[in-house]
Amino acid sequence: MDADALTDVDADVVVVGGGPVGLFLAAELGLGGASVVVVEKLDRPVRANSPALRGVTTRTMRTLALRGLDEPVVRAAEQALRDLIGTAAGLRPDRPPRHEKPGQVTSTRLGAGGATKGHIGMVPLTDPAGEFPDVSLLPVPYAALREVFAGRARRHGVRLVEGRAVVDLDAGPSGVVVHLDDGRALRARYLVGADGGRSLVRRLAGFDFPGTEPTLFAVGGEDVTLLDPEQLPHGFTRTPRGALMVDVVPGQLVAIEYDVPPADRLATATKDELQAALRRVSGTDVTVTRVRSPFRYSDNARHTSTYRRGRVLLAGDAAHVHSPFGGQGVNLGIQDAANLGWKLARVVRGTSEPGLLDTYTAERHPVAARVLRNSRAQAALLRHGPQVDALRELFTELAGLPQGKRTLIEMLHGLDIVYDGPASGHPLVGAFAPDLVSAEDGGVLRPVDGRGLLVDVVGSAGLRAAVAGRPDLRWVRGVCPGRPGLAAVLVRPDGYVAWARDLGTEADSPARALDHWFGPSRAPAVLG
Repeated sequence: MDADALTDVDADVVVVGGGPVGLFLAAELGLGGASVVVVEKLDRPVRANSPALRGVTTRTMRTLALRGLDEPVVRAAEQALRDLIGTAAGLRPDRPPRHEKPGQVTSTRLGAGGATKGHIGMVPLTDPAGEFPDVSLLPVPYAALREVFAGRARRHGVRLVEGRAVVDLDAGPSGVVVHLDDGRALRARYLVGADGGRSLVRRLAGFDFPGTEPTLFAVGGEDVTLLDPEQLPHGFTRTPRGALMVDVVPGQLVAIEYDVPPADRLATATKDELQAALRRVSGTDVTVTRVRSPFRYSDNARHTSTYRRGRVLLAGDAAHVHSPFGGQGVNLGIQDAANLGWKLARVVRGTSEPGLLDTYTAERHPVAARVLRNSRAQAALLRHGPQVDALRELFTELAGLPQGKRTLIEMLHGLDIVYDGPASGHPLVGAFAPDLVSAEDGGVLRPVDGRGLLVDVVGSAGLRAAVAGRPDLRWVRGVCPGRPGLAAVLVRPDGYVAWARDLGTEADSPARALDHWFGPSRAPAVLG
């Protein structure tokens, strides 16, 4: 089947990978009017009762709120915590850490000393004074996150093909043909690889993946039971042989070693491997009696130089991999999907030129590069030795200062993201939109339906006319309680500000931003 002469397609977009990133992207595409097929190689991608948790950041929760997904995700997190707290890792969570052995550094139980907003290199970012009341790192079961996103994808007409693997692809100037392991071929205008860190799509499409080799190797498990839990300190502990994380993530136990790679990094981790690593790192003869979901990870950090090659794009771990420290991975991928979804939907519908897709790499690549940088720094902070001890002490002091704490919390939660692009010079442009409310009923204004939002404080006839012929935009009277001097703001479907103007300033037309992000107006010319 020739992708160079593709005239008929099975879907506008094929998404390879049925995890949270692929499913969120598929739903965004469906919301934007694209037809979508998701291909997932596993017939049961994750058990419904899997205890595996992912930390969902404040920026991601605000993105989910744009689509009304924040409440189901919060409910899933609350249920997970009810299920896990009190029985996590086979330990008594109210037991204080035992006395440290010589050479060990005092254990850290995340959450001690104030509300925890996350951690950097296992240095907790606490907020005892309540300076960041709206910031939280929400632990959500991976299975529940996927279930919420899969339900939304189906509601937007997305077709899920599970239990089928991609074996090859042909990409041409007019589309992509995706070959499956059952002999079928799916024809699409575009293909998105959301198939994880070992992405086959990335390899077949010829993307590069430069980065740094791993220096630490971790083996762990979910829902671990120990015969003698008193042998391990609760929380996070650095030792001369590595580090332990016992119930830092509820129900999870991890042993970290440096420069000691597993015999086979591609093989499935086992209970015996976890037990051996725990014994080496802790210096005890602790016994693991049960582990439900053993896993491995490292600080391997890699990042493709572009997220698009013709009609093939990458999202999530397929585009960037790093250690899980700080809980940033799934959030980075969901934000990729939020940025790409509305743009790709517009392109396949013909309402924007393909060049709009170039803004995907331009906006998201710098964000991932920053995450890889702080991920490498966190791995360094976990090492043992007097130099690292001194570094951690200094870092902890800096993290306790008001500006240091704010910088780290905003970085960890993605609250400091500001995209570059066509700007009016207004400080809001490129940032996530502030809270906006309707002037009519006081309701919260959000681009829930996937359209852009032009919020007009003064009721300008010119602004209202600017959305004429643009069905993907909605004009509405509203106010910004946090910025009373704001006259108008244009919000993209992903919640970021494309244009803004203050009261009392010279008239600044949104025409350039409208044309750049939403294409030219299709309003009929007025004859006179």
